[in-house]
Amino acid sequence: MTAIDKYIRLEAIGWWYEPGRQEAREVIVSFGDATLQLADMKDVPLTHWALRATARIGTRGTAVIYSADPEHHEVLEISDPDMIRAISAVSSALDHRPPPAGRKRWIWRGVALLAALAALSQSPPLIYSMAGLIAPPARMATVSARLQAELIAESGACEGWQGMRALAGFSDALFPEMPPEIIVVNDDSRSFALPASTILLSRQDIQRAATPAELAAIILRAWAQSENGAPKVALISSLGPIGALRYMITGTFPSPLPKLSNIKATGEDYILARDHLIGLGASAATLQAMAKADGIGLPVPQNGFPPFGFPDMETLKNICAE
Repeated sequence: MTAIDKYIRLEAIGWWYEPGRQEAREVIVSFGDATLQLADMKDVPLTHWALRATARIGTRGTAVIYSADPEHHEVLEISDPDMIRAISAVSSALDHRPPPAGRKRWIWRGVALLAALAALSQSPPLIYSMAGLIAPPARMATVSARLQAELIAESGACEGWQGMRALAGFSDALFPEMPPEIIVVNDDSRSFALPASTILLSRQDIQRAATPAELAAIILRAWAQSENGAPKVALISSLGPIGALRYMITGTFPSPLPKLSNIKATGEDYILARDHLIGLGASAATLQAMAKADGIGLPVPQNGFPPFGFPDMETLKNICAE
């Protein structure tokens, strides 16, 4: 019986701190094949961690805190003593596991795989598509957190309290059901979305917007790109064919990460943004003008709706003030 077999049926309650979330999430932690499997309280799988990569990074009272990534963007807190002992025992056993038989055979298979991947690299769209398919939401959330941290460290975030309150009101008006996270950065680049749906709104775009409708169009453009997966595609494409291959093999992205501020909107993005505005009972005329500037024709139904409005626009424009 191996160490994993001994604990294969062991389960415990843990607290999972996901990237981009402020509060911990209660999860069920159980053993898989050399992995820790995390599921929600309805037993729906959420993610899994390789036990070999899972490291003890600290304690909180009797609880032990673990992480499976070097930056510790994602952590797991466990208080159950049996589970803590099991993780320690299985991790130790994996570290001392003897090399598998037939190592030469696997080396040659690896060489063959690399050769095949090198051939695939001659078709960048195919390799980008393959890399995108194996990039899980949890990994995209980690990468988004890194991108956000790097940009804020470089440019700074705008967090004037009155402006933040106005931003929350603007977001609620534009997204009544499920508003995305919007971060205002003190930067002159174009507003864009990260792979995990966070919108980075630039100071320049806020201050240049002549009307609430114009700012709404800017935000909706980025939101629609996020909904259609453009930031993830742009991130993987920015790696180049060899970089995308490296990601497929290692599962890691380079540091620092590439800039994503010049993601081009498509007709599908503008149609999604247009339909969202019309669903609010507002005119999409300003969005139509933006699409035309991007070289995209965007027909707008003659609905006679007023443009999107927001009474506290001036306060919002001062969000970057000291």
